[in-house]
Amino acid sequence: MKAKTDILAINPGSTTTKIATFRNLELLFEETITHNPEELKKMGSIFNQMDFRMELIKDVLAENEYDVINLAAVVARGGMIIGLKGGGYRVTPKLCEAMKDPKNPPHASSMGAQLAYDFAKPLGIPAFIYDSTMGCELNEVAKVSGFAELEKYGCCHVLNTRAQGMNYGDEIGKDYRELNLIIAHMGGGITVSAHQKGKIIDDCSYDDGPMSPERTGGIPLVLWTKLCYSGKYTEKEAEKLIAGQGGLVSYLGVTDCREVEKMIEEGNERAAQVYEAMAYQVAKSIAEMTVALKGEVDAIILTGGIAYSKKFTAMISEYAKHLGKIVIMPGEDELLALAKGAHRIINGKEPSREY
Repeated sequence: MKAKTDILAINPGSTTTKIATFRNLELLFEETITHNPEELKKMGSIFNQMDFRMELIKDVLAENEYDVINLAAVVARGGMIIGLKGGGYRVTPKLCEAMKDPKNPPHASSMGAQLAYDFAKPLGIPAFIYDSTMGCELNEVAKVSGFAELEKYGCCHVLNTRAQGMNYGDEIGKDYRELNLIIAHMGGGITVSAHQKGKIIDDCSYDDGPMSPERTGGIPLVLWTKLCYSGKYTEKEAEKLIAGQGGLVSYLGVTDCREVEKMIEEGNERAAQVYEAMAYQVAKSIAEMTVALKGEVDAIILTGGIAYSKKFTAMISEYAKHLGKIVIMPGEDELLALAKGAHRIINGKEPSREY
């Protein structure tokens, strides 16, 4: 009997569910299912959306006349469990329950484990999550926050940054696990991470790193504390300021960098200043990550959607050119990255973990 090679990849987002099927890592079809935010809101907890999203996934597969009997595995984006490591985890009921723990940050990706498990179990095939957002392995010294009651945990764009690190390794004929890389993922959120021999050992995240199109990045604590206790914002509103209403949108009212660049072309000096400030902050975070790697940096990779902007990457390069070789690898392909991770696991090229 011919071995099955098909993989179903699932990436649940706040208002979308992206799926794709691959055969020997060749794309068969891909679909982005868009959800009405108001409809989702009526369901309450994200975990009340499971059946709704599962039916839509099955509908897409049926519309594409895809026979699920061909699947060898199902893989989903990993969720927000503090302490997960990079790479793949085989999904178990224990992992699914841990995703629902209210102590963990609520995030749409946490639905991925249950969706993959529920799809794979009746077929008798394995389900995996791969490169969770929390899949960092911070050095112990990096976990020290500066306040004894709080410990820093890693949280960044693990899936795309590790995938691009592996792609870069392939391009130069080296194993990603042999390299020291600093990788800046630049999209709606921006994170910068230090990759040492295949592990993310430190990062600058959305709440302590550079600002982004819709996130504040790190803000001086004294100023932030005064704002929080000013009576203007509730706790929930303050959280929304950090992720959703900060960064470019707070200054310029837009989140699309192409619109910002158009403003600059039209002579908007404030737009030029704020845009350069965002690039400046990315460069500062890159410099910070050189310390984590003790200056041993094989390459600095700029990736994500904003890396398509020659103007923005040029500003980062100007500020950070003394820090090492800068490589532009724009965009992201998270569904393919998920499929590649599962493919390596089921073919014995990479071990999977169990939570």
